[in-house]
Amino acid sequence: MPNLDAGAYEDSCFFIGEEAFNSDFLAQRSDDWGDGNVHPCEYSSRSGKTNWTAWDEENEGEGVANWEGMESGSAGDTIGMLLNLDNGTLTVYKNNRRLGVPKDGLSGPYCWYATLYTRDAVSIRKGLPPALNHHQMNGSH
Repeated sequence: MPNLDAGAYEDSCFFIGEEAFNSDFLAQRSDDWGDGNVHPCEYSSRSGKTNWTAWDEENEGEGVANWEGMESGSAGDTIGMLLNLDNGTLTVYKNNRRLGVPKDGLSGPYCWYATLYTRDAVSIRKGLPPALNHHQMNGSH
């Protein structure tokens, strides 16, 4: 969000559920956002649930969702997320195994962020999903 003063939010680690932020974030809406009504969407490795919001005033477009394939993570697990804006989906992988699609209806520009707890580590990198990685390494399509 190019016109947002990120420093104004540095004392908070949550974008979802902070009603005071809704109007600030929605004011950044542009045509690039497309027709999707889900703005931030996050996967919680602690619970396996998905949190999301539309930053609307009534908080009707906000939720914590269980989803088919939902699993939490543990120490040593590798969690992967594939954001496919052509299909409007977020797919979650755990230890190179596809868990499922916790949220659809996504569009527009998205950025990655991670919230860490005690002794957690994170790296964010661009890559192929595990199934495509495996096929390309073996020369199959």
